[in-house]
Amino acid sequence: MAKKKLSARAARRASDRASEKLTRDIERLALLEPGHTPGRAIALDAASQVEVAARAIPCPRCRGALRVEDHTAETLDGVRLRVAKVACSACGAGRLLYFRLGGAALN
Repeated sequence: MAKKKLSARAARRASDRASEKLTRDIERLALLEPGHTPGRAIALDAASQVEVAARAIPCPRCRGALRVEDHTAETLDGVRLRVAKVACSACGAGRLLYFRLGGAALN
């Protein structure tokens, strides 16, 4: 027996569900990339490099440019990290990027 053709509304809802599932999968994959969790913080030499490095990372959802909204120093699990609050200029998705300062000491 042939499968019943979906109405326009049902087809649109199925497409929306598939899109939401893809977005969830992309977000889970993004957590495995460097800088997206405190355990995978990106090592930098100086605090002045944080905003430059954060802007260089593309948005995981749409590959758009990220803009830095805030940049703070925080201690998470006893480790001192720099946290950049960023948002995508294209899709508006917000996220946190983590950086660890660990450059060579001069003295």
